[in-house]
Amino acid sequence: MSVLYPWFRDTWEQWNFSRESNLLSLASLLVVKEGMGEDDFVHSLAMSLLCTGEQKPCGHCHSCQLMEKKVHPDFHIIEPEKTGKQITVDQIRQMNQLAQESSQFAGDRVMVIRPADQLNQSAGNALLKTLEDSSEQCRFILLTAHVDRMLPTILSRCRRLVVQQPSHQDIAQWLYEETTQHVPSYVLTMNGFAPLRVLEFIRHDRLSDYQLLAGQFCQFLEEPLRHASSLTKLIEKSPAENLTWLWYLLADSQKCQFQLKDESFLPESVMIAQKASYELLYQQFQLLSALLKQVTVQSSLNSELLILDWLLKFDEVSCSSTPTAI
Repeated sequence: MSVLYPWFRDTWEQWNFSRESNLLSLASLLVVKEGMGEDDFVHSLAMSLLCTGEQKPCGHCHSCQLMEKKVHPDFHIIEPEKTGKQITVDQIRQMNQLAQESSQFAGDRVMVIRPADQLNQSAGNALLKTLEDSSEQCRFILLTAHVDRMLPTILSRCRRLVVQQPSHQDIAQWLYEETTQHVPSYVLTMNGFAPLRVLEFIRHDRLSDYQLLAGQFCQFLEEPLRHASSLTKLIEKSPAENLTWLWYLLADSQKCQFQLKDESFLPESVMIAQKASYELLYQQFQLLSALLKQVTVQSSLNSELLILDWLLKFDEVSCSSTPTAI
């Protein structure tokens, strides 16, 4: 069994109670923020359904061993074929065929759909039919961080398991236990308070990457036209991540315009608030939110041109206007 992170314990106990009491629905919807170790947790849920031992998951039976090796014939994952793509109706139809087959271990079959909010309309309709017609020997686990994007008809067929976000203090304590480092609050902020994302950030020494980006962004604000091209190339190395960091940076900079201060604010936010007006920061923040969605959802787009276009808009509104006093 995968590591059970502390923020999953309540949900794990809830799941096991329902399973042992034969109260599990055919379809369960796990609602959890990204970067929490959700894929490992879903794997553990599936293991508990497929395990043939007494203490589920035992980790020792043949079924558990196959799950650990990720070759169990009754376990299937349906996900977008490429990053930024949706789950297609053909994928759901193939899953439907698997769902109708007999288990090779005379037990349950488990289908995982992730992220469940990435079903297109046709795929959603096909899944609904599958959930209506499937036998009780097939279990479905749907995973999403965006329940608001899911079809209401699918939601009505699922039992929800909502994983609560751990407190900032609990995240900091867990990170200290894992790294023996006191992680600055702003590092949690720029990683969306997602524990596993923060841990990866620390272990891969990504702070230096962020500092390089923030430094060049501050230079860019001084002379947008001069630095737009070089900053675009830097952002383009990892568009989604770098734009996300800038999103948090602009968010904190706007707060600084209202004389708000907090240790979780990114350090460069005060400097940026002094360089740019609130109107400019607000405008660019809104445009950045839309850009982020484009870059993360529509991978076929030319992100370099979109990023450059966004940066050049900084020059359209004068950065020299006097901002609100800090």
